[in-house]
Amino acid sequence: MALRPGVAAILSFGVPGLAHLLVGRPVRAILAFASVCGLFALGYALLQDRLWHLSAVPAQGWMRWFPVLLQPEFVNFGCTSVAALLRGADSPEALRHILLPRPGEHLAMLATGASGFCAAFWAADAHWLAGGARLGRIAPSAAAAMSWVLPGAGHVVAGQRSKGVLLGVVVILTFALGIVFGGGHSCDRAQMPFWWAGQSIFGGGVAFAALWTGPQKMLEYPPMFDLGVILCTVAGLMNAMVMTDAWTVAERDAAAEEPVSAGAPEASA
Repeated sequence: MALRPGVAAILSFGVPGLAHLLVGRPVRAILAFASVCGLFALGYALLQDRLWHLSAVPAQGWMRWFPVLLQPEFVNFGCTSVAALLRGADSPEALRHILLPRPGEHLAMLATGASGFCAAFWAADAHWLAGGARLGRIAPSAAAAMSWVLPGAGHVVAGQRSKGVLLGVVVILTFALGIVFGGGHSCDRAQMPFWWAGQSIFGGGVAFAALWTGPQKMLEYPPMFDLGVILCTVAGLMNAMVMTDAWTVAERDAAAEEPVSAGAPEASA
């Protein structure tokens, strides 16, 4: 079935994998649905209404939902909408429950946040397929996803090894300095969700923080804590450019290849 690229992306945001199924990519469709919904379900099983702790800040009307729009889960629109419908009433006891920390919440918040990035990557992949995909060393969406986990990895696979290594070292070093200056506490979604929204664009970095540094208790603010938070956030924003460039490099690498029809039988995922 032929889809316009924009329509394919919108369908993918609503129901992960639907656009891939319609354009004849069943394996990709299964992987998209399993990864996006699976990650969200894994985190939500522990967090439940704690996922909405940002919306418990004092505000009126739709403004109380505004902080949630700044978090990566919102990109996973389908799962987030279902979770919102399942949310309980905002009684004082419920809001207190939302604000209480949960064991393992750092990993759970990482999982729900990662589902938003997965949704974005699969939507971009659906857009690329519907527009007449061309086969190169790697799909542009996959190159961007690899660079989200490990900055520069997408460039390396797409054929620009030196550039990928250089970009990766700069982003990783910036994030590492941020962790050091922040005494290990500069990347903590539960405490600094708005900063984490920018930091999360470096997926490997926030995964490291969620596993090792975030759960550690902070008895006092390190002397250069603010600088650490800023550096980790800058690293995430830098990686946004790295991911975008990785997409461009992979797309350019495939430019000379023959286009693959969106409805053609799928040889691989």
